[in-house]
Amino acid sequence: MKEIILDFDNKGPIYVNNDVNIEANLNIKDEIEYKFIEGYNKVWTPIQDFSEKKICRWTPKNPGKYMILVQGKVKGSTKPYDYSTRLEFDIVEDNKLINNVNIDKNKVTVGDKVLINVEGREELLLYRFWVKSKEDWELLNDYSTDNKYIFTATEPGSKEILVECKKVESTNNVDDYIRLKIDIRGLEVIEITDFKVLSHKMVVNEELIFKVETNHEENRPLLYKFVKINKEGKYTCVQDFSSKSIVSFKEEIEGEYKLLCYVRDIFSNKEYDDRALIVYDIIPYEKIKIRSFKTDIESPQVTGTRINLESLVEGGRELIYRYIIEGPVSEDSGYIRSNKYLWEPSEEGKYNITLKVKDISFKGDYESISSIVYQIDKKGDKPVRIVEVKCDKGRAALINQPFNINVKCEGGCKVLYKFIVYKDGIQKEEMDYVKNNWINFVPKEKGEYEVEVRVKDLYSIKDFDSSTSIYIKCNDFIPANIDYVLTNNKEIYLVNDTIEMEAIMQNTTDTVVKFVTKINGQEVEDTGYVANKAIRVKPKCPGKYAFNIYAKNIKSTEEYDSKREIIIYVKDVMPVNSTKVVANKKEIKVGEEVTFEVSSKGGKDVCYEFYMMKEKNWVLVQEYSRKNYYTFLPFSEGQYRLLVLSKSFYKKVNYEDYESITFNIV
Repeated sequence: MKEIILDFDNKGPIYVNNDVNIEANLNIKDEIEYKFIEGYNKVWTPIQDFSEKKICRWTPKNPGKYMILVQGKVKGSTKPYDYSTRLEFDIVEDNKLINNVNIDKNKVTVGDKVLINVEGREELLLYRFWVKSKEDWELLNDYSTDNKYIFTATEPGSKEILVECKKVESTNNVDDYIRLKIDIRGLEVIEITDFKVLSHKMVVNEELIFKVETNHEENRPLLYKFVKINKEGKYTCVQDFSSKSIVSFKEEIEGEYKLLCYVRDIFSNKEYDDRALIVYDIIPYEKIKIRSFKTDIESPQVTGTRINLESLVEGGRELIYRYIIEGPVSEDSGYIRSNKYLWEPSEEGKYNITLKVKDISFKGDYESISSIVYQIDKKGDKPVRIVEVKCDKGRAALINQPFNINVKCEGGCKVLYKFIVYKDGIQKEEMDYVKNNWINFVPKEKGEYEVEVRVKDLYSIKDFDSSTSIYIKCNDFIPANIDYVLTNNKEIYLVNDTIEMEAIMQNTTDTVVKFVTKINGQEVEDTGYVANKAIRVKPKCPGKYAFNIYAKNIKSTEEYDSKREIIIYVKDVMPVNSTKVVANKKEIKVGEEVTFEVSSKGGKDVCYEFYMMKEKNWVLVQEYSRKNYYTFLPFSEGQYRLLVLSKSFYKKVNYEDYESITFNIV
């Protein structure tokens, strides 16, 4: 016979007038009704008559031994009962040992600690602590005289703590107990909001700096891990989990790399809470560009004059220079490491001077080139030349603040100096030839100032023997300048792909950016000037997307200080490609059908058109349709050629891809 299984919620001592919930279970398919009966001092008293209720609440009124009898009857049965079982209970007087349990907080967050302090009625008692898991009670701390326990919240949810107590000399398992609940809130979801490169140069052996930003509170302890992936797919841990959200390192080999960032809360039990990937390219060196190539003294000069060729070049890693002088007497320095070359012409005439620059690792002739023409006349007096021009403010100044320009020359007998000041290309002031080799100037307006310095010997018949200019930009703020625009690393964009771009610039807190989006020349969005330096667009139609990015200082009254334009072409689908033609027979005979089947990649609703060449004549044998095969019945032997054109159904072009096959009929 099946047995009724009884369970009750009170696992410790049961005291008089305390409620006990008794549950009956009989695992059969029939509908069962249960009856609960109390037995005390040989007297049986019904607690709950037959009903479908499986749980009965029982409150013992007196101490002593009790017997609880449970009878089960199949619904509709004519028997008094079909199943029965019984369970004994010992009911004791309320001799509680625990006065109270204090906790410092009952609503906490994962990672917090909770102090549980038990107040006992006697000085020397034993205490035991349990926590309710999903399946059963787990022991936290076995019996000891320590009445305090620190509980650490490791997972969200409501946790039930059981505190058991007994006397030292007691033989009972438990003399008294109490339960309490602690509500544990889960950690806020961590999300990476930005992952960017702070470095201006992405070149070999230059420090690369990456920064991760999240949506966390400032006092929340987060850990970051960075893993680098090279083009061969090799993983390298750059930084294991730590609190540093900025990582820096150098690359020794050029190529494409990926940097993966994992972030998690220090109290999170997950491997990570969020992650992000950034792709970056490392070039061997920045592009080489000759900014200026000039002589230290103006043309023309006389034979025997020592002329310094000077160059200012940007980019490269280890530059070498080649100076080629073509004229009555030619010279070739070959590649040297100096950006200066001393030339002392010995014969008069017209000379063409060429500078070639390249990195020492470059195998070609040059990477950048520049030329100047110079006239050498018969030897005369030693000319005056400008050695150095200094400005105490550098190349940028603020309005209403004076700056001083000082000139150093050599040669001549008595040198005279002339200063001409231009603003935005318009002459503002001129100080004619004087003996003073300096000038003080106070800009009153914003703009770009050019100070031209001319020098001549007192006895020179020329307007000037040597001249140079210094350019100074004056403003009441530092203008914004867009250094880089970061975009997705994709070659082809399709409709519904996400286009992301971010303007990288200095003094970001003092600058604002405006994004103007045009589709096929039609403006569709203007964000206006905003503090956010990034934009995200999901194109809904194909076409040419032009993103004009304007930046300016918040104090600027100009329309913009700096501008960049990014052009991206969005396609509806990938173009049809990889068209292939395959015959279903290796040997084709006269009078036997052969079928040519075509396959391709990309496109949408791809159509095919077939042409056949016989005796050097092309014939259209099957117009554009979605049929990807053509069946041919040859009537004569010889060499044939089949041409297949393929394109998407909606593309207004003759074809996007094609393939041909040549075969022989035997």
